[in-house]
Amino acid sequence: MRTGTTLLVLLLAFSGCAPVQYLQKGTQDGIDFAYRWNHPAGKPSELILKMTNTTTEDKRVDLVIDLYYQGVTVESLEADTCIKAGATMNGKLNGIYFIPERITTAQIKDGGATAELTRTMITRCGNE
Repeated sequence: MRTGTTLLVLLLAFSGCAPVQYLQKGTQDGIDFAYRWNHPAGKPSELILKMTNTTTEDKRVDLVIDLYYQGVTVESLEADTCIKAGATMNGKLNGIYFIPERITTAQIKDGGATAELTRTMITRCGNE
């Protein structure tokens, strides 16, 4: 019985360490897109973007993300970067994150905020 209790305590402890889930937004020209919100204590919320290049070519990604609150566009964010073949760009590690200026943490947490890729252009890196 003691082993079962210990196992339960360990499972509960590790469930708090589960990886953060990304909201999948689709694939375009071999680039998978996903995002999640990060809410650091005492700081503004951050929109963390994850892009994976599933092709065998380096790809340039130029995109616009619109933030909506209750169906109304509140803010637009832009990124322009090159992703190596087979690589993943993930959040703060690779500089693919945004700190919104017009939407609050409370608005994000109440479930009324969404992010949509409204313009995405993908080309080979080096093709200007």
